[in-house]
Amino acid sequence: MKRFFTLFILTAMLASATACSEKKAPEQISARSKSALSVLHDMTHAYETKDLNAFMTNVSGSYRDRDAFSKALGLVFAKYTTIRFTIHYTKILIMIEDRGLIKPTFTWDAEWIAPDGATMKDGGRITLGFEQGSVKLLTIEGRNPFLAQPGETPGGAKL
Repeated sequence: MKRFFTLFILTAMLASATACSEKKAPEQISARSKSALSVLHDMTHAYETKDLNAFMTNVSGSYRDRDAFSKALGLVFAKYTTIRFTIHYTKILIMIEDRGLIKPTFTWDAEWIAPDGATMKDGGRITLGFEQGSVKLLTIEGRNPFLAQPGETPGGAKL
């Protein structure tokens, strides 16, 4: 029994020493996460200031229907005088796939105000996919939060 216990302790120590010895992986993951957060911040700022060129620099050339997305954003920017877009950073989860996408999942709220004062509000939870190397938007999993679309409340009333 003592032999088993000793062997178990030695194995546990060896495993923990191996796990703790590599510091590069957590640093790399942290840097990727910070890059994704920085791009999200840049996209939010460009969206609120209605700067289409700055926004689209953060969208990958491989983004599906990139031209249609750009045109739709241009229409949103032309239609609304004020846009408020909030990402709840305290409720964000960032998944980094091995040799794949950086996928932040977060809750967002938005408000679009038209020149006549009409206001549309929406919000939800979304997952964005960023390319690992360039950290540019590649996919949106779910309804696109950047295209002003009327949401529905549980009672069925339009927001």
